[in-house]
Amino acid sequence: MAARDGKRLRCAMDYILEAEMNGEISSDNVIYIVENINVAAIETTLWSMEWAIAELVNHPNAQQRLRKELWDVLGDEPLTETNLQRLPYLQAVAKETLRLHSPIPLLVPHMNLEEAKLGGYDIPKRTKVIVNAWWLGNNPEWWHKPEEFRPERFLDEEKEVEALVGGKVDFRFLPFGVGRRSCPGIILALPLLSLIVGKLVKDFELVPPPGVDKIDVTEKGGQFSLQIANHSTIAFHPIAP
Repeated sequence: MAARDGKRLRCAMDYILEAEMNGEISSDNVIYIVENINVAAIETTLWSMEWAIAELVNHPNAQQRLRKELWDVLGDEPLTETNLQRLPYLQAVAKETLRLHSPIPLLVPHMNLEEAKLGGYDIPKRTKVIVNAWWLGNNPEWWHKPEEFRPERFLDEEKEVEALVGGKVDFRFLPFGVGRRSCPGIILALPLLSLIVGKLVKDFELVPPPGVDKIDVTEKGGQFSLQIANHSTIAFHPIAP
């Protein structure tokens, strides 16, 4: 681990292992926690990368627009997390991927401690509440042609909606949840997704393999995951400098 001011910095795994040594959790608990971290933080990001690449292969105009932005803005400058904010279309591609193909369709369950009302419904206290993030991102009442992959919708389209609060929080788009209990993985997943996709598109043309017109984006999964049903081969053509 790294150190700051002579003190060792601790990560989540330090606390998990310490809890095991103190007898607070069993070794089975440790394995369960690590497996969940792997699924929540790593596998979901990999699924999103696969979705993004497949959609850009199937939408060459979006891929060309993204490549043009990367070269116009960066030129020979390498793509880094620092300059992601200068690339709005790349950010839109990442968001559109997560909207259309939410890797976790249903968010982590929560429980209300007090009785509440929501949309005219009575919610008894201690009710298990589950948010359907996939439906929020694919509801045709909230999105124009939600079945289409169109990153432009996150730039200058569909801004005047009731779900947009204070010009910042769009409650139609919650792949990581929202508020104090939102997924902390957002600080890793979004930059990582953008960096990988951006680096690939900047230097390569992504096309289907010979004899194939479109990449199959049939979905598989269920309540806790959404993945591509059939993995595909992608052809990478280097972009001439």
